[in-house]
Amino acid sequence: MEDDKVLTNLIQDYPDALSDRKKLQALLLDFFPQDKRKRNLLLLTFDDGIVNEMKGLVQMDKMILHRFVRSIEQGYDIRTKSAEAAVSAWAKAFGLLTEEKEVESPPVEDGQKIVVEKEWVPCESDSLYEYEETSRGIKILKFIDFDDPVIVIPNVIEGKRVIAIGNHAFKGCVGIEKIIISDGIEMLGNGVFLNCKGLKEAVLPGTLRCIGTTDPTGCPKILGSLTKYDGAFEYSGLEKITIPDSVKFVGDNTFAGCAQLKRVVLPRLKEIKENTFRWCRSLQEVVFSKELEAIRISAFEGCDALQKIALPEGTISIEEGAFAGCKSLESIYIPDSVIEIGGGKGTGFLKTFGELDERHANFTIRCNAGSYAMKYARAQQIRCADAQDY
Repeated sequence: MEDDKVLTNLIQDYPDALSDRKKLQALLLDFFPQDKRKRNLLLLTFDDGIVNEMKGLVQMDKMILHRFVRSIEQGYDIRTKSAEAAVSAWAKAFGLLTEEKEVESPPVEDGQKIVVEKEWVPCESDSLYEYEETSRGIKILKFIDFDDPVIVIPNVIEGKRVIAIGNHAFKGCVGIEKIIISDGIEMLGNGVFLNCKGLKEAVLPGTLRCIGTTDPTGCPKILGSLTKYDGAFEYSGLEKITIPDSVKFVGDNTFAGCAQLKRVVLPRLKEIKENTFRWCRSLQEVVFSKELEAIRISAFEGCDALQKIALPEGTISIEEGAFAGCKSLESIYIPDSVIEIGGGKGTGFLKTFGELDERHANFTIRCNAGSYAMKYARAQQIRCADAQDY
């Protein structure tokens, strides 16, 4: 039986245990006889006063949840994941925390697909922000509070919905370790978390539509005019990132210089923009979108830890310098759909896979016989091999 269901039965059958520590301790021993660690975590949540506070709640938003988690994490030197498990188990037992629900209305047309928007729960915050009202909602301009390890960015300020986080809003907040962006927020501007050196994790909502801006003509007006392509997470301490299916655009330089970033999931992107992962020297795994069409200039330049890449069928273009300086890259699978390698609006001097002395000694292009990739490999004197052996 799941932990929260066990606790639900405990609350229903032994309500007096929630005010009697010895009885609660004995019951936890009965319910979890083989798991001392779990018993201790659940008891710590009780000792910290969290269980008693939950008894008086009617509902609980993400801000309250993460306040509880931080209290356990910092007060008892408990790992975040363990603290979250204990707090969530109690919250679910009290009926305060449920799984996200999806709603059928209103559906959004996206070509032949229907994107179902997730329901979001209002989440306010005690943190301080400068902001402005727009025709669509609140845009956060700047975070003006102290750097706590965990920051939950609210989707409601002064009773009004937050729709966007503007350019450079958290720039240089080096003390923040984890950012949770609440559901309902749709846009992140350029340089939002630029130089946030301590930022290891960012939880992105299923309502997010774009990260960074496009160009002066296509820039969402709510984010302001385009002045410089500072990447949203450029030079931050991110270790991993999953981009939600709802995101259709990720701007130039978004993760450039994230030296600790090891794994990225790109579920629906049609193109990987210029310099998106440039100098991500720890990047080991990239899960590409099946809808990928183009990899732009220097997108993965200097990703020293990449060893193997498999591009999805449907990819059309790999531009200049896309994988230059990837010294550990042993092989790349290039599908028949690719009809351009080395294009783009670059200088023309940066080779797609770097100079000969920059490549892995056994660097190999894996492709099918007669494909454009095979012809390219021959012309550039790069070893090629049958894709079937990949």
